[in-house]
Parts: sequence; structure tokens; C-alpha cells
Amino acid sequence: MTLFSRLLYTIIAFALLGAAIILIGVAVWRTAHGFWTGDGGLDTMLDAIGLIIIAVAVSDVGKFLFEEEVVADREMRHPAEARGSLTKFMSIIIVALALEALVLIAKTTRETLSEIVYPGLVMLLAIFALVGLGLFQKLSQHATASVPPDHEERDERSKQRAMTPLSAEKAG
Repeated sequence: MTLFSRLLYTIIAFALLGAAIILIGVAVWRTAHGFWTGDGGLDTMLDAIGLIIIAVAVSDVGKFLFEEEVVADREMRHPAEARGSLTKFMSIIIVALALEALVLIAKTTRETLSEIVYPGLVMLLAIFALVGLGLFQKLSQHATASVPPDHEERDERSKQRAMTPLSAEKAG
């Protein structure tokens, strides 16, 4: 990966982290303001929980980008690597969706029960995403098993086997 790409991903990751910190600050400010003024303390707290959930998801995405693109500094050449990265990313999204749906359900049941459809659909979306991720894992498992390792990896493994004490004893 080029220096420019690494620098760009670093900037993006820190921008996402900065946005997450700002969201957490806004959540704390709104909650404190709601309690000080007496304007629906519980409602502002539920809103703050929603903002914090989004902030955690945004910071996780930034961390994911930084780890995968800057720290690891490798391209994904194997299906197992791609599957692992996609699983991490989708897990972040699914957890954020499910938690946000729970907050929306708690908030909606306090106000008007007739508007429960939207939070229910968000929860259903999280469930479908989780089922889809499980299906992806199951189907891609066969692709991972059928792809032969690179020649370099085979050479490294054969060198490692040659250096083990058992192979030296067998040869002698």
C-alpha cells in the first residue's frame, strides 16, 4: 500500500473517531441540559443512548479501517481474510442496528404505541442482516476450504517443517 493510501486511511479513521467523540459530547450535553431544565430527562437520556450507540459504531468503523488498511498493510488475497474482515464490519453494523432498535422500541412504547412499526422494522432489519451474515459465513466456508494456499505459504510451511526437531531425527 502506498504512503498516500496509508495517510488517507489514517486521516479518515481519525476523522471518524473525532466525529464519534463529538457525538458522545453532544449526548452528554443534551442529557445534562435535559436534567437541568427539567425537559423530559428520560427522553433526553434515551436520545443520548441512541447517539452513543451511533458514536460507538462510528468509532468501531474507524478502528476497523485503521487496523485493516494502515496497521495490517496488506491486501486480502485469501477468501478467509475477506470473510473475516466482512464479518467484523457487518457485526459492527448489526450490533448498532439492534441496539438502536431496542432504544427506539423503549422510546416508542413510552410515547405512542401506534408508532411501533418503525422500530420493529429496524429490529427486523437487524435480524435479517444477522441471518444474512450467518448464511454468508456458511456459504463462504466452502470457498475458503477449496482455495489452495499460495506457493509462498507452501514454501514457508515446508521450511518450518524442515526446521522442526522431529524432521531432523527422522532424517538422521
